[in-house]
Amino acid sequence: MTGDVASAVRLSVPGKVILMGEHAAVYGRPAVVAAVDLRLAVEARCSSTDVGRVRLDLPDLDLQEEHTWRALEDFTNRARSRWGRFEAGDVSFKPADDRSALVRIAVGEAAASLPPAVSEQLRRRGLELRLRSQVPVGAGLGSSAAAAVGVVAAVRALAGKRVRSRNELAAIEAAALEVERRQHGFPSGIDSGTVLRGGVLLVRREEGELRFDDLPRPEWLPGAVRILDSGTPGQTTGAVVTAVRRRYDDEPERTTAVFDRIGAAVESFRAALGDGGPRDAAAAIADGHRALVELGVVPPAVAQRIASVEAAGGAAKISGAGALEGESAGALICVLSGRPEETVDGISDLEPVNAAIGADGLRFESPIADRL
Repeated sequence: MTGDVASAVRLSVPGKVILMGEHAAVYGRPAVVAAVDLRLAVEARCSSTDVGRVRLDLPDLDLQEEHTWRALEDFTNRARSRWGRFEAGDVSFKPADDRSALVRIAVGEAAASLPPAVSEQLRRRGLELRLRSQVPVGAGLGSSAAAAVGVVAAVRALAGKRVRSRNELAAIEAAALEVERRQHGFPSGIDSGTVLRGGVLLVRREEGELRFDDLPRPEWLPGAVRILDSGTPGQTTGAVVTAVRRRYDDEPERTTAVFDRIGAAVESFRAALGDGGPRDAAAAIADGHRALVELGVVPPAVAQRIASVEAAGGAAKISGAGALEGESAGALICVLSGRPEETVDGISDLEPVNAAIGADGLRFESPIADRL
């Protein structure tokens, strides 16, 4: 035990955008990512009443639930077992479809990540969790990663873990990745790592581990890069990721070539942040978009909207998993290539998302953080 069980904690976690590199990052290529200042807030407290029970208050989902610790652990174990069969290739991927599933699994994985004696002490008390989020669900802006990191961090903080230690941040990241696996199948770990750290980051996989390095934030970046919302995709992130994996298994050489093109576009975008400008960034975005179209994660209707941005002198691409079909694919990244910022409005008939790029990562916002 690293300290007494805390009585209350309040924290927030940002959303994220993948500026370049989605899907290919799962297969070893780099990515450029950024935290965005749309935040998910978590309030958590332990109670000496309602011993052994967990109350969830999820007003964004219009849900209030109460569970026993045992029921949450059983739910988490079933999700873990289901994912294990999927990983082994025995079944197709299917996440739990309960609306509160991710939060319940996050509580269970957080408790499982603690030493047994610490977990037992926590479970002897009641737990109350309240989540409010500015991050739209299903838009490719990291809503599930923010919830996973936020809930895991809050539960572990209540158990007395020191949130400022490097080991604790690693433990939060590892447990949050397990949560995302239950919902998305084979996540890269980039989303949870980005919302935990914040900033603008280059992500690479080295010796099996993700490495996050800070990137420059040139003066032109906030004005040139905009986020547009194309609407909630018709397929889950897990379904799209699984489809890409199936494509890779069926056509490894062709799919590898697409991943390589995305990797080259990532390097071009990274160079634009260093000593280039918005025109260089737009060229990289356009290259990435064409590769994602070939990968099959940009539906024709969304590609047409992106074409309208290109016709106006800019470039755009999906940010996140995208979609296999339908009218929507979540968030889009739009680079205006030197045009005035306000000209993006109306270009593609899409709603701009007002969120600053490069936001803080996990942030404890209550006095309790000062002593953890």
